[in-house]
Amino acid sequence: MPDYVGFFLDSSRAVIEIPTLEISHPAFSQVFYLVRRPRALVARLETGEEVTFTALGMRLRRGAARADLAYSLGVDLGDLGEIIPAEVDRARAADQMGVRPVVVYRSYRSDDLSAPMFGPIRLELAQISRTREGSSFDASAPQLNLNRTGEVYSPDRFPMLRGFL
Repeated sequence: MPDYVGFFLDSSRAVIEIPTLEISHPAFSQVFYLVRRPRALVARLETGEEVTFTALGMRLRRGAARADLAYSLGVDLGDLGEIIPAEVDRARAADQMGVRPVVVYRSYRSDDLSAPMFGPIRLELAQISRTREGSSFDASAPQLNLNRTGEVYSPDRFPMLRGFL
């Protein structure tokens, strides 16, 4: 497994970080493996599976620090509106818009594609919009802890509270 710290401290200047995205949803026609570089990339996932990442122009905007639980990622895809909008329409037709698409971020070293250097970071696609150049979306960490603790006291449940209000 490539060493993330070694990438910054020990690698040559010719070695670069290659960011990749995996976009999936139960209603999508396929799982999309995308890479930000001029040509396709064949690399191994953390499971050992070898996949081909399709080359696509994209801009990545990282939110908070990578180790933060509130990590977010803004993505502008140069797909000219051909990939993501068609798949969103497919999900809408299948009546599965309640399930959010999953975006998995990984980065590789250009000299070692045997495993991700950083990641996988599993994010949920929060918002999708179309731009002139293609699709734009924000992905953020899943909101796992939405349960509130305690009990809600309302006059409907506890009529004795009306005297205090």
